[in-house]
Amino acid sequence: MEEVIIIGGGIAGLTAAHELLLQNYKVTLLERNADVGGIARTYQNEKNKTCPYEYSWRAFGSWYQNVYQLMKQIPYNNHETVYDKLTILQGGKKTCDKKIPEYQNTFSKLPYSDILKTMPLLIQYVTSCDERNIRNFSGIGLRDYIKEKKASTKAENLIGKIVGPYLGFDYHNASVYDLLYGFEMMANNSDSQYNFNILSLPTNHAWFEPWVRFLQKKGLKCYTQTEVKSIHLNDEGTQIKNIVVNQKSSQTSQKTFTLSSKYYVNCTGPEVLAKLFQPYLTRRISSPLRNWIGKIEKVAQNGRQIQMSIYYYLDKKIYLDNANTLAYLPNTPWLLMVLSTGHIWGDNYLSKYCKPGIKEVMAVGICEPYVAGELIKKPWSQCSREEIKKEAWYQLIHDKDFVNNICIEDNTPLRDVKVLEFTMWDSYIYKNGSIDTYEPKWANNVNTRQYRPEPVSPLSNLFIGGSYTNTSTGIFSMESAAESGKRAALALCNDDHKRQKPCLVTIHRKSKFPLSNYVRNMDCILYKWNISWYTLLFCLVIILVIIIFYTSLHKSSIKLKKK
Repeated sequence: MEEVIIIGGGIAGLTAAHELLLQNYKVTLLERNADVGGIARTYQNEKNKTCPYEYSWRAFGSWYQNVYQLMKQIPYNNHETVYDKLTILQGGKKTCDKKIPEYQNTFSKLPYSDILKTMPLLIQYVTSCDERNIRNFSGIGLRDYIKEKKASTKAENLIGKIVGPYLGFDYHNASVYDLLYGFEMMANNSDSQYNFNILSLPTNHAWFEPWVRFLQKKGLKCYTQTEVKSIHLNDEGTQIKNIVVNQKSSQTSQKTFTLSSKYYVNCTGPEVLAKLFQPYLTRRISSPLRNWIGKIEKVAQNGRQIQMSIYYYLDKKIYLDNANTLAYLPNTPWLLMVLSTGHIWGDNYLSKYCKPGIKEVMAVGICEPYVAGELIKKPWSQCSREEIKKEAWYQLIHDKDFVNNICIEDNTPLRDVKVLEFTMWDSYIYKNGSIDTYEPKWANNVNTRQYRPEPVSPLSNLFIGGSYTNTSTGIFSMESAAESGKRAALALCNDDHKRQKPCLVTIHRKSKFPLSNYVRNMDCILYKWNISWYTLLFCLVIILVIIIFYTSLHKSSIKLKKK
């Protein structure tokens, strides 16, 4: 069996391991944290009875086909798969007779004047191939474009308040290309057999822990708290020779050792990959490898985003209306999104993992990093942990849409509900007046799309996975991570000619309108010739004018001859 070392145990790394193990590769997975899952993992300290919390709550869209395919293959127990642990995003076991106002951002709500201003952009986008659209629009900031077109305040609010909560973008840094691509991809790939889902338990308990058990039965060797510190290339600079690894053996000690393998799959974030290869920029290496490292650095620098999700543990159950578990509050300064999950997990689960008295786990996503709060008067990125706790709760209890349209156990007013515990992601550090983290989220920012790497690297035995790589999903998501893991495994097996293709990768974003595909395919040919549609149309008009001119001359000459 050929050996493969996978660096990074997030969704991409676990997916690559899944596919390669099914092809009988010998797979070793290295994860620097104590738990697998990457930034989708659950933090759980059973000894201290710390309730579960995550980087952010997890919702699964109807276009998550690669994720769903994987979940259906992973046993949860003798009777269920992980897919069976999904539940429709609804209000829980109790029906609430109130309804939070829906905030539906659609382009149909834009003023006609704004639609007319953006129509040329939309026409150009839907008639151009990806290469041309990336060149034209990936370097244009969405916010800057809206201001340049002098769109109305209503248009800016509609667009600005949707990209963060619904797409995970940073409105202030998102690119025009990625917004258009994201909407098109989701519109064309939503599958009617899938719902908008959440897991009925925290992500690690419902998905990652059963996944690791399943993969270990297939032969996976999984090492947590194991971090790759350096990568060594062969003398020719064409392959990875070995890697140096630090493994934490206790609270105070660690051991360092060297590992080697025939193949390597890196599924870490772009900032980690860039750091591992940065020393080679000062050495004599091939131009393709140098350019590739430069592109990874561009993605890491330009796509960096710090996202915040916090958790309140309450003494009362909180329900939303049964058709709308997720509450988006666009009138709060930090654009809060609320998902009450404690009653979905159930009392037995809470009593097992949480301190006594906790009846609700409220996940609150913060989608606006630059606007000052109402109480602390600072953006969340400049607040301490205690300030974030106070400010977000203050915004919740003063938002009329939320307070007046939720159902609370015993009809207790929200202001009287007790916060028994509060958590935020453990990698966040408040230092010198701002928050930072060693594992930032990657986002679809300006000047990232054209630098995203393919699964194949300039090194013949290194393959790349991760949601920041080039996928048909396009936008940062669990689906993009799963697709990238499949693509990396497929690329490795294609390189190893003795192997069969290991996996079926669902490719997204084929238009429902065949005419659009034909037009784009035609534009791909024009793009290779460095010709635009405008140039082609201009040439056709000139040719038509010439034909008409010569036809009229010919008719005139015939008339003259007859005379």
